[in-house]
Parts: sequence; structure tokens; C-alpha cells
Amino acid sequence: MNRLKKLLGDGSVAVGVQLRFGSPAIAELAGKAGFDWILLDTEHAPQTPPGVQAQLQAIGNSQATPIVRLGKNDPALIRLYLDMGAAGIAVPFISTAEEAKIGADASRYPPRGTRGWGPHRAATYGLEEEAYTTHANDDVMYIPIIETKQAVENIEAIMAVDGVDACIVGPFDLSFSLGIPKQFEHTDYLAAVERIREAAVSAGKSTSLSLRGAFDNRQGPTHHADPGAQLLLCGGDEPFLGQAFRESVRRYAHLKHKGGQT
Repeated sequence: MNRLKKLLGDGSVAVGVQLRFGSPAIAELAGKAGFDWILLDTEHAPQTPPGVQAQLQAIGNSQATPIVRLGKNDPALIRLYLDMGAAGIAVPFISTAEEAKIGADASRYPPRGTRGWGPHRAATYGLEEEAYTTHANDDVMYIPIIETKQAVENIEAIMAVDGVDACIVGPFDLSFSLGIPKQFEHTDYLAAVERIREAAVSAGKSTSLSLRGAFDNRQGPTHHADPGAQLLLCGGDEPFLGQAFRESVRRYAHLKHKGGQT
């Protein structure tokens, strides 16, 4: 069973991380560290299908649930990454219920959807075809990324689509679309996020929020961990490594002034 789906169904908060570097070692480390779900970003990073599969295999050594973030709502790409063993697909710029239905249908086998049969690693390379086929429609997840004003206006219809399991709020693009770039405390942005969460709760689904600030800031998770925000995204390999490297340089900066003396 999809562990992330079970967590959400039980009402638990699931903490996730987004990875862009394409490293199987980092993916495995993130899973072993205890993240509940891992978002492999192929939209904003030059990731390749073989590289994604290697990360999926690495994540398979942990309890984390792997979700692949695509660059577009392409049924062929949805099929490919699900066949590789992704537990779910996240797609950007879904702004209408019609767009959401295309992706949700592409994630499920007929008669519920339009996904072509041919699981690869997902069915353990053919060793578990029957079991995978039986449970795939219930186990996989399709997650629209909500990041336009139009999407907010249509959010109730989007979340009502059969096969849409949750949604992710794309804070930067949403703020730009609302005409308030990066103003995350603006009343219009907060109202949009609240409407998204209310629509998710009404549909019995969950909203993913990105937590901002330093990775050691406890206020962010406390502020956002309320009903409808079970699916939390708390950073990624870029910000975590960037902050750690910057802190290391700051911490050891005094050594540079010793002129190499011991």
C-alpha cells in the first residue's frame, strides 16, 4: 500500500523534501533520515528517466514514498514514471478541472482511467504483475500543483475530480499570478491559500504547503500544521546543502585570518 496515502488517510502530517540534484545517494539518505515523502523534481532540474529510476531504487531502501514532479501534464510521462515505480505524480500549472482529469485519468488503468498497461520496475520487473495491476489504481497518487489565479478560482472543481488525491501549493508562481510576487504574508495570498485548503478539506483531500525559512526554524511547521495541511514540504537538497555550506564557511571564517599559521 502507498504509505503516504495511509498517513494522510489516518489524519497524520507527512513531512517531505524536494530533490533536484539527481543523486541516488542523497535520495537514499533523505529516505533513511526519516522523511515521509520525497518529491523528485524533473521540472526545474535536468533530471533524466534513468537518473530518476536510480533515485526511486535508492528511496526503495527506506520507508519514504517517492513522488515525481513533472514539467507538464503529459500522459506519456505520467505512464513512464509510474511504470518505473513512482508512487505518485505531481504536475505544475493545473488550472482547470479538465486539465486535472486528463492527468488523473492517465494515472489509472481502464475502466477508471486511460493509463496504458506495461508496468516495469513498478511490478518488480514482471515478478508481481498481477498484484500491482490489482492495486495500482488505488495506490498511485495524482497531485496537481496549484500556482495560478485561475486554479484558485477553479479549486473546488479541481479537488472534486476523481483521481485527484491532494494538491501542492506553488507559492512563488501563485504569488506572481496574483500580482504580489513573493509577498507571502499579503492578504490576497493568504486568502488564496485558505480557499485551497478549504476546498481540499471539503473534498476529503489534503493540501501540501511549502515551509519557508531556515531549516532549524520551528515556527514554520507549527504555523502551518493545521487541518488541510497534512502534506508538508519542508525544503530540499539545494536549500539544505546551501545553508549548511554557508554556515560552515561562516563558522570557519576566522581561520582565514590566521594566514595559514597553525
